[in-house]
Amino acid sequence: MKNSFVYIIIFLISLGFLLGERKTPVSDQGNLFQKEVEDYLKKAEIIRVEKDKIMGRTALWKVTLYNGDVSREGYFKYIDRSRPKIPTDSFKYEIAAYELSKLLGLEIIPPIVEREIEGIKGSLQIGIKEFITESYRKRSGDIPPDADKFHRTIETIRIFENLVYDECNDENDIFIQKEDWKVWRVDFTEAFSPSPELILNCELTCCSRKLYENLQNISDELIKTRLFLYLNKKEIKALLERKNIVLKKITKLIKERGKEAVLW
Repeated sequence: MKNSFVYIIIFLISLGFLLGERKTPVSDQGNLFQKEVEDYLKKAEIIRVEKDKIMGRTALWKVTLYNGDVSREGYFKYIDRSRPKIPTDSFKYEIAAYELSKLLGLEIIPPIVEREIEGIKGSLQIGIKEFITESYRKRSGDIPPDADKFHRTIETIRIFENLVYDECNDENDIFIQKEDWKVWRVDFTEAFSPSPELILNCELTCCSRKLYENLQNISDELIKTRLFLYLNKKEIKALLERKNIVLKKITKLIKERGKEAVLW
């Protein structure tokens, strides 16, 4: 529940303002591919910056962008208390988590880029349109239209949380787009602890074939090359050790229960 207050506030703001608050004849183009969204976040004009609107430890800014065609909202984090600073809280871990998710072929984190706003470097993440949190979904009793697909995505997120060693099962960090039930995981500013172990009480039970193969095939050197700007040597070393532990865990499950019961 480390950042539930922040994201509850984001949720309330998003319902009223996310996408298209600018009074221009533009329309949102829907779900853009990762690269397209990244390009948008890097190049779109920043037409409004709202500070001190969303309270919380990350002190994030709500940003409105416009590229001459589409107006969208984003969230900018600039706090950088990377390890060994305590308490740990850094926008660099947000970017590292997103880059790792792309290496693994996952689309569970809303696109993030590094950008400078008002002379300050930070992470700029696209806003999610009309969502609820997993916590809210459970309280309201909403049932996913495709329950198997939904729960498989949650299992994928759980694997990823173990990889990056971020808080597991924080249901306020899981966003669900009501239009299509797309599931996202947000907030990794405290991730990548240099702990060479999996998260306690964050059990792995199944995995997609694609993710299992990608974990097997991705090289340690590629991970180091992609993440060295955002993580220190201890954090990268622990990440690689956790990757091996996750692989061993899934392989063991396959031997015990069979491929069809573990992989989809």
